[in-house]
Amino acid sequence: MEIRNQLKSILDKQMDRQDFIKHVAVGAVALVGGGALIRMAMSDNGSGRTSHQAGYGDSAYGGTKQGGEQPARRAA
Repeated sequence: MEIRNQLKSILDKQMDRQDFIKHVAVGAVALVGGGALIRMAMSDNGSGRTSHQAGYGDSAYGGTKQGGEQPARRAA
């Protein structure tokens, strides 16, 4: 009920356009920032992975360093 009383007091308060825009801006920043914090906390950002240097052969296109044998090359 405390939040409802605070919201009612803000809505009942006399304010000019500048104060209204300030209140709306603060509310929007709080919503966006709070949503971003929740998404960041809920997402798996790969923090359990070990870091490695990128280079030749680190991508699927360049092949893998871990997986088995490389295919045999044909003689030219």
